[in-house]
Amino acid sequence: MIPLEPNLLEEGLIVHAAQRLLRGERLYRDIASFTGPFPFELLAVSFRLFGEEILVARSVVVALHGVACAAAYGMARRAKAGPLAHAAAGCVASAPVLLFPLYSIFFYSTLAFHLSLIAGYAAVRGMGSARWGVSAGVLVACVALSKQSVGAVLAMGLIVSLALGSRPGERIRRMSAMISGAVAVAVITLAGFALHGDLGALVRSLVVLPFSLGETFRTPYMNLWPPGEFSAAIRPHQGLYLPQLYSFVRGFAFADVGKPMALATQLLYALPFLALLATGVRRVLGTLPAAIWVHTAVLVALSMNLFPRPDWGHLVFVLPSSLVQLLLLMPGSRGTRLKPWAAGVLVLAFGVCSGVVGTLLHGLAGPASFGPRVPQRPVSALYRIPAVPHVIRYLRDRVRPDEPIFVARAEPLIYFATGTRNPTPFSGVIPGLRDEQESAILAGLEDVRYVVMSDLDQPAFMYYRDELPAVQAYLERYFHVPEAFSGRDASWILVLERGRDRGKTAIDLLRSRESARAWIRGRTGVALPAPESPPRLATRQNRRPLALVLGTWGGGIDFEIDLPRRAVFQASVGLRNMTGISDIYTHPPRTRLVVSIKRGERFETLATVRVLEYANQGLSWSPLEVDLFAYGGNRVTLRLESSPESPLAPGALAWWGSPRIALRPARSID
Repeated sequence: MIPLEPNLLEEGLIVHAAQRLLRGERLYRDIASFTGPFPFELLAVSFRLFGEEILVARSVVVALHGVACAAAYGMARRAKAGPLAHAAAGCVASAPVLLFPLYSIFFYSTLAFHLSLIAGYAAVRGMGSARWGVSAGVLVACVALSKQSVGAVLAMGLIVSLALGSRPGERIRRMSAMISGAVAVAVITLAGFALHGDLGALVRSLVVLPFSLGETFRTPYMNLWPPGEFSAAIRPHQGLYLPQLYSFVRGFAFADVGKPMALATQLLYALPFLALLATGVRRVLGTLPAAIWVHTAVLVALSMNLFPRPDWGHLVFVLPSSLVQLLLLMPGSRGTRLKPWAAGVLVLAFGVCSGVVGTLLHGLAGPASFGPRVPQRPVSALYRIPAVPHVIRYLRDRVRPDEPIFVARAEPLIYFATGTRNPTPFSGVIPGLRDEQESAILAGLEDVRYVVMSDLDQPAFMYYRDELPAVQAYLERYFHVPEAFSGRDASWILVLERGRDRGKTAIDLLRSRESARAWIRGRTGVALPAPESPPRLATRQNRRPLALVLGTWGGGIDFEIDLPRRAVFQASVGLRNMTGISDIYTHPPRTRLVVSIKRGERFETLATVRVLEYANQGLSWSPLEVDLFAYGGNRVTLRLESSPESPLAPGALAWWGSPRIALRPARSID
């Protein structure tokens, strides 16, 4: 699987940070993160030894996965699973295919999974050997230094398992061996950061921030009832919960998910709890081998991946161990034992399913298109379209080696693909750190010519414009989508290029809408108060939409404002489609957008734009700018109106892109 699917976010985070470490930057001081240092440092060492290649990162995962398969087999043998030990190993071995792609990329959750299984096996052996106990402690510490929550729960579970599984006279010694290994790694880590003066940054990043940001990342757990139906809270964001393989095959067609697929998703989310419940039932029926309790500790620890954000990308790291747990509980129940051929059937099933799914994924994959530094072939529909290749090619043709650019949202692999560097500490948006991020990013943007911005905002959590409003305002003031950027009309990810200074924002009309008066025009032509609030729309092409609910003959919004001197009205108009939380909206065709102003009794029309006149229009914004110098220093009513040429259906929407009153700069340069 490693030749497939470049990964912009998860793998990009680690690869990007490892490169920065090689340049001498310090983790948590120069590079912001709230996960442990082990994956970053391990990859930096691997890059130093074997070269800065994606293949190097993924080869490390291959090696770890092989050891994890052996660990699953070893634990199952010591759990008296008999031939089912082969099925347990087969289950883990098939994960990179059946749960593609997160098991085949270098990611901190991927490493935490592998190290947890290996630590579990070492703990089983540690019940009779101090050396294995120390090894288990070292491995648990590495898990904690990859993903803190998993490591902390695993440490507690394995210590209890060692205590219960060791001989009465050796319990303290075995527990002490494991604890000593973990403490040794912790001391070495703390000493290393202390020597560089980064101990405070380490503690803040790994202890303080995760607790303070937990609620920011929280999303609801998949509803397990009623069967075959998504709850109202899950339905708008069901794409986050559906199995990745379904998404690969169906693309973004999530609206018509049937009951069988919804039920299958519910069963997968219930599997960890069913495995733990089955463990309790088996214990009631009889004693369990110590190795089963060790694997139970591993399962409970890996289940921490589901909190606080239980999307599919977190569930995948729990499913293999859930199934392995059920396999370990099968033999020995009431004196029965499965025959070897039954285990062979399971191994064959894992092999056949892996072969079928692997063939499907390779068949779906398009040609490698992310540039020479990222040779993986894209599988997902989002990566098979030319959106990301356009961005990478555009930048590679224009940037200097190691030139600073800023990837605004969550695609840090682009730094690696283009040979550029990040002038900020942040590899992606971290919700909940507004002030710290805004100050650092604004400082870093001063010398940046190009910004990469994703139009795939995440309304399930927060929009970029809400997370970092000062950065959004800076981008709107200084950056635009260049005409030379091909495919921008159909792209979800764009290049923004520094252009002329559009002036400082005096009044952000979108943020002033709460105090404005929205109205609609009915059949009689009388302006009536708008009956409803417009839906929340995503930012598109570096412009935030101000949406208006229209009546039969249009509608508008009036702003009572104190107009400053040197004022100019600026907005973007004419973009055809907009996305909301769960819908796509189309601007009414053949509509006039009108800007008018009132400084007394009557409105005076300042500008009129006719939008969507032809079929090929509306693929990008068109700028609209109106001088208001003659009205400066007065209190006025500014009206933004949408007037259709034919009657509209109820609920129609129109929009203006980032309307504002700006102060004309004394000197503008391109």
